[in-house]
Amino acid sequence: MNYKNAITMTTLSVIAVFTVASFAGFELSDIHAVTAAVQPEKFVFVEKIATTALFEFRSGTELVPVQQFTQTSGFGIGTLDATGRTKNDANDVSGRAKPAFTLEKIVGGTPHLYDVADEAQRYILSPAVEHPNKFFDVTVYLAQGGDVLRSFEYKNCQVKSYAVATRSDNEEGYTGKGFAIVDQFTFECDGYTPLNPVMDKMNITEQAKTIGSSDLRSTDKWEPGFFVKP
Repeated sequence: MNYKNAITMTTLSVIAVFTVASFAGFELSDIHAVTAAVQPEKFVFVEKIATTALFEFRSGTELVPVQQFTQTSGFGIGTLDATGRTKNDANDVSGRAKPAFTLEKIVGGTPHLYDVADEAQRYILSPAVEHPNKFFDVTVYLAQGGDVLRSFEYKNCQVKSYAVATRSDNEEGYTGKGFAIVDQFTFECDGYTPLNPVMDKMNITEQAKTIGSSDLRSTDKWEPGFFVKP
């Protein structure tokens, strides 16, 4: 794990300590070494791989257990004209596609994110207005227990859409397992960096602790009983 990843994991641990009380119905496993928020008990994830999003706003930071995460744009290329609108003519210019993704989570536990979404709606007809939390950073962690398998850093993001929906198990009747009230967010960002912490660990090489000839010349490093023969 490189220096930046080590700092990120330490930050997550500290944030978890201060945010655990704000997540009604959620718990964090092993606060001292946590890398991801634990999902509600009734949700089943294959191989226990779940998603956590770390939001960094000017007004505060939130660590959020996420039930659904989908990358909708960012890997490929996009074709734009000078106004930023997608077109198809000889004057098109190709570049990286604007990073975008969607998140779905159980309602509650994210007052800062709600406030940012409300601001985005308030100024939706005035895109040039620079309100305090218009841009923010998001890091998405895909973790299995305490091990982060994949993560994505998104920079200068904006809320592009927000809705509340009701989810139900399509295989159950109204008297079955029940319903889930969820927040559905769509984000668009200016920057996107995929991270591969498992590969980072594989690339770590420990330096051998050997003694070189230059060390032998320093008599202050010699053990007691050894001296330079006259």
